[in-house]
Amino acid sequence: MGYSLSWLAIKGKPPQAVRDELGLRPTGAREEIPESNLSGAQLPNGWYLIVSNHTEQVAPDAAMQRFSVAGGELVTCFVEEHVMVSKASGWKDGQRKWSVTHDAQKGRSHLEVHGEMPPAFAAIQKRLFASQSPMKTAGSCDHVFSIPVELAESVAGYRHDKDIPGTNGAVFEVLAEASPKKKSFFKKIFGG
Repeated sequence: MGYSLSWLAIKGKPPQAVRDELGLRPTGAREEIPESNLSGAQLPNGWYLIVSNHTEQVAPDAAMQRFSVAGGELVTCFVEEHVMVSKASGWKDGQRKWSVTHDAQKGRSHLEVHGEMPPAFAAIQKRLFASQSPMKTAGSCDHVFSIPVELAESVAGYRHDKDIPGTNGAVFEVLAEASPKKKSFFKKIFGG
């Protein structure tokens, strides 16, 4: 079993505005680990986080473009451990500023990089490529997979397989559609 999820973290936008834009509402239920289909958490560093299980992207590019204008900043991360694919991107001023993707199906050293990478990228890439074993045995670890994950964490302060620094307890609020009458972004994508 492995993780299959995406998350986005937004800085510079109130959580309610983000939920409204995505057609989501808090349910009042809370959880320590984001196991529900959708959950949100206010991070101590000021970023608002939404985690979506079993999806490749929490919101479409058009929504991320809108979120990142007027002083907003956005970071995304996708993790699919079953096939060892990971992606991360950063948005600001209405544009995707950077992205990095690892797809083990294209090779254990595959890394696709676009844009002006955050300052931490070079050190993360160097360290994890150095850790990558040249062996091609089934048991060898894919360290390159962690490059997008660590880069997203270095910017937004969240990693899906670690506790959130400075928090404890049920920090994640379960989210649901805001109104069954109004078609939310998720209904449009998944039908209904």
